[in-house]
Amino acid sequence: MDTKRPSRVKKFLLRRVPVVSWLPQYSADKAISDLIAGVTVGLTLMPQGLAYAVLAGLEPQYGLYSSFMGCLVYMVLGSCKDITIGPTALMALMSYKHVVTHGPDFAILLCFLTGCVQILMGILHLGVLIDFISIPVTVGFTSATSVIIAVSQLKGLLGLKFSSSGFLDTLSQVVQNLHKARVSDSVLGLTCICLLLLLRKVKDIKLSGSDGK
Repeated sequence: MDTKRPSRVKKFLLRRVPVVSWLPQYSADKAISDLIAGVTVGLTLMPQGLAYAVLAGLEPQYGLYSSFMGCLVYMVLGSCKDITIGPTALMALMSYKHVVTHGPDFAILLCFLTGCVQILMGILHLGVLIDFISIPVTVGFTSATSVIIAVSQLKGLLGLKFSSSGFLDTLSQVVQNLHKARVSDSVLGLTCICLLLLLRKVKDIKLSGSDGK
């Protein structure tokens, strides 16, 4: 019985704490690759986190906190290496109304309770519930979220200053205050959008070699 206990403990740790299995096999080559990937992702994640914090009605530093804290925890407890951990536009948008009403402390409490629910769902193996959500529902949900986020950013894109509470109210306020739009902000925003769209096409450019092939 005593000889079986260490084996059971080891299996439990390998299953519940994945870092125990891959850390002994970690090499310098993997560290260099992870360093390059970390710098690349970090340069993207920092401004993205700042933007998501503003979208959620929080101070920008909260976006940085949420960007790296989840990664540190998932490094130890995560079981999938191909996954994104951090804030998203949808979470920020859903938190905005509550943050404006109750303050930043409510956002921290909301994050904690969300983690508790996720842990409970993991213990009960409720991930199978995702199979009952059809693709049209997912596509519709994603498309609606994109429209809501785009409308919520019109105020900043046009340089307008007003307070709103919801999709229709924001759209109405934008139309009513359209004559107050700042040309410089609008030009800068539209230029950045066009630049980003052009950069997406860079990957499709095929450069010919010296032999013309």
